[in-house]
Amino acid sequence: MKYYIIAETREKHDNLLNTTTIYNDYVSKKSMDDFADACCKLGYDCVFLGGLDSLYEYSKKNPDLKDVIFINYNYGFPAQYKRGQTPMLLEMLKANYSGADPLTSLVVNDKSFSKKIVKGKVNTPKSVLLFYNEEVEVVELNPLHYPVVVKPNAEGSSLGVADDSFCVDATAAIHKAKDLLVNYSSVLVEEYIEGFEVTVWIIGNKDNYKLIQPLVISTNGKYYFEAKIFTAIDKANHIRNYSLPENIFPNNLVKEIICNSKIVFEELGMRDYGRIDFRIFNNEIYFIEANALPIFSKTSEIGEITRLCNLPYKNICKMMIETVNSRLNVQN
Repeated sequence: MKYYIIAETREKHDNLLNTTTIYNDYVSKKSMDDFADACCKLGYDCVFLGGLDSLYEYSKKNPDLKDVIFINYNYGFPAQYKRGQTPMLLEMLKANYSGADPLTSLVVNDKSFSKKIVKGKVNTPKSVLLFYNEEVEVVELNPLHYPVVVKPNAEGSSLGVADDSFCVDATAAIHKAKDLLVNYSSVLVEEYIEGFEVTVWIIGNKDNYKLIQPLVISTNGKYYFEAKIFTAIDKANHIRNYSLPENIFPNNLVKEIICNSKIVFEELGMRDYGRIDFRIFNNEIYFIEANALPIFSKTSEIGEITRLCNLPYKNICKMMIETVNSRLNVQN
């Protein structure tokens, strides 16, 4: 079996912040090279093919795809619904590939819609969705309690999120929403949940999870956030630190976080891998958002998991490949 990793790389796309290093929501080429190299050392025939243009050029050769699996780590070319581009092309090729299908890729990336799907299964903050072609009025936000967070509804990596996204009244929220709607087609205004911030990495599928690892986020030694949101600048500057939840929460809460992660993953139709983000207030767990293509690198949460759990990076790569093989009923 041949494995081709597909990913647009950070270096090929614009820097979206005024920073010395490139910041956007794409993975670095080195991360994909590391992944391919680890897979090869594990005995898999694996190469990093490139981005969407490379996949398209490859597809024009009418290759025999019977013994090929594409590891999809591609966000696609910059566009409103870019997350659906690569899985759609792979579906057209009738190819075997990892990760979410086109519909799930788009649904998961839509913060408002994904919350509607899981609502009733897990807690979600109250929110209002605003669109670019509507006149934004204060009355639309009347159902909400303040403070709120105002952010693009279908972006990742905290793009569009700045310090003024934390709004203490309707006037500030409307001002920020109008500002964002110049560049984004929809904006989510969501009640702010103070508390602990937890992110959960998942590898596996229903009844066959290989990894469900929550991490508690802190900055400057602070774990409980009363008025803090993590902006794109924060993430670019790597101000977040990570800890294992069992060092902070009681065992029953850790188990509930893991249970809620499975619920969200399965209800949204995610496959093979993903990340789920929560806020925890008074031991109540609130689903914030999911990511069907979380950054996979030694410098992201995966690297923290290898360090905190004493789990070699190559073992996590093996989990990824074995999960895809198992779902596709491939024997290696």
